[in-house]
Amino acid sequence: MSGNYYIDDEVHQKAYDSRLMKRLLVFVHPYRRLMGLATLLLLAAAALSNLVPLLTMRAIDSYIADSERILLQQRLTEAGSDSSPETVQILDERAKGDEQGLLTLVLIMAGLLLAEGFIRYGHMLIVAVVGQRTMFDMRMAVFAHLQKLSLQFLDRHPLGRLMTRVTNDVEKVQQTIVEGVVRAISDICTLFIVLAFMLWTDWRLSLVTLATLPFVLITSLVFRKHARRSYLAIRQKIARLNAYMQENVTGMREVQIFGREDRNYEAFRARNVEHRDEWFRQVRNYALYFPVIDFLGALSVALIVYYGGLEILAKQSIVGGYASVGVLFAFVQWAERLFSPIRALADRYNLLLEAMASSERIFKLLDTPEDISNKDDAIACKNIRGAVAFEGVWFAYEPGQWIVKGLDLDIAPGERVAIVGYTGAGKTTLASLLSRFYDAQRGCVLVDGIDVCDYEKVSLRTQIGIVLQDVFLFSGSIRENISLGNEGLGEDRILACAEHANVAAFVHRLPGGYDYDVGERGCNLSMGQRQLLAFARVLAHDPKILVLDEATSSVDTETEYLIQEAVGRLMEGRTSIVIAHRLSTVQNADRIIVLHHGEIREVGSHQELLARRGLYYTLYQLQYKDQHAQS
Repeated sequence: MSGNYYIDDEVHQKAYDSRLMKRLLVFVHPYRRLMGLATLLLLAAAALSNLVPLLTMRAIDSYIADSERILLQQRLTEAGSDSSPETVQILDERAKGDEQGLLTLVLIMAGLLLAEGFIRYGHMLIVAVVGQRTMFDMRMAVFAHLQKLSLQFLDRHPLGRLMTRVTNDVEKVQQTIVEGVVRAISDICTLFIVLAFMLWTDWRLSLVTLATLPFVLITSLVFRKHARRSYLAIRQKIARLNAYMQENVTGMREVQIFGREDRNYEAFRARNVEHRDEWFRQVRNYALYFPVIDFLGALSVALIVYYGGLEILAKQSIVGGYASVGVLFAFVQWAERLFSPIRALADRYNLLLEAMASSERIFKLLDTPEDISNKDDAIACKNIRGAVAFEGVWFAYEPGQWIVKGLDLDIAPGERVAIVGYTGAGKTTLASLLSRFYDAQRGCVLVDGIDVCDYEKVSLRTQIGIVLQDVFLFSGSIRENISLGNEGLGEDRILACAEHANVAAFVHRLPGGYDYDVGERGCNLSMGQRQLLAFARVLAHDPKILVLDEATSSVDTETEYLIQEAVGRLMEGRTSIVIAHRLSTVQNADRIIVLHHGEIREVGSHQELLARRGLYYTLYQLQYKDQHAQS
């Protein structure tokens, strides 16, 4: 945990990758009709929204600022009492018509806005449904693939990073691909719709509105450059921050034992400051971009007012007539609608950066090959006798660093074999090769004379029961941890196995009995209770081959007696492989295999191996020298 600690994280270098986008759209493809409907609804909403300025122009020019009615009003005022009844009548009728027409236009505008609201409501519901379904499918695909990957892959990848793939990365992709794509299409279409209305109304005033557009494009390009650089730096710094946080929390016991709290606090603070400062730089980019875009939008409106106002004041024609007040109002509204999608460019671009980075990590995980896979003609492992053989097995976790070297071993059905040796001798590796958590680089592992690689993985592992020293229990009740969701296990079977494995000896003291919640990883139970529960779990699933890997260590004498009694019952009628450091637990085995540096050095019973005074004798003397000295 030095000051230069750094864990690399994949950071995407492109804002847009068409290859990744195509793969992402595969998850959206089943919902393409809903996505198409959502896009059409947005287009309809954009069209209705931009009809309002057109109706506003009509209301102002035809009814509010009607030149003919104003002219009649002026003449009536000049004539005074001498004005004819016919003129007054015409003016009154014209005013009533204007009021009715204005009311009609207002009602139409209200109807359009109401329809737009309903359309946007429907669009939001559709996008939410598609987004959640897409995220569900993507998460299930990632989770399903994770379950197929070997332990070797999981050993080499931090848990926090894999969790991020399933949760945060999938959510980022969903937000952009579902919501972002639809909104981006809507923004682009809105721009074209607004431009179409503007050009159809007055092309010269449209050019005036677009006068600031080149400056908007330049500003956006500059912002994109700096935002991308800052975003990539943020990703790197948050990766360092998360990795340090995970390591520190995981190793909190050692941190407190060695009194590193203050130093680790300062190290975390330094990483946190780096991340905060980089976010400040990104905020500064946005703080500059948005005001500039707003200024250019306001400048566009000012140019509309100035140019159109001059035309109105001068009563000069723009296109065969004169610029009206209604046209001026309509263009001001259209200008606001034109710059609104442009303002959203920054958020869209940031989401795209996040989605491309997240999708690259997701697909890198999904593209990881399933190195422990079933053959096309894999056979089911059923009704086996339990014969196990290792023939010329070589295995290394890292290339060239052999853990198992040319190992040959035959275990007869129902035989009890103990494997002992120094730490790193390869004892646990043999159990992993038998269960096919790893595949041997050379040689083969056989069950009933058939290579384990020829068996279907799930059926093979159901025939092999493993109890480890560090028992893993799932959150839930004792009953659920014994059955592990196997609906074929009835209540009587669960209770019988619990009784057989001495679990019932402590369950009756727990509140709720078999419904007692064991907590995360079984934190509410003692180590001995967890091991007894693991025996009951294995017994309930009735495997033909049993592997006990240091399953009786680190418990008190009373619990050890219960465990030894449960182990004896569990071994009955099963091929048993006992891996142990404590030689007292293996003395009753039919054979004891002594491993040293991945090779078999000695084979025999407890008394035979002691009589040879070889490696087993040395191990025995080292474990019991204190007892001999006291005696």
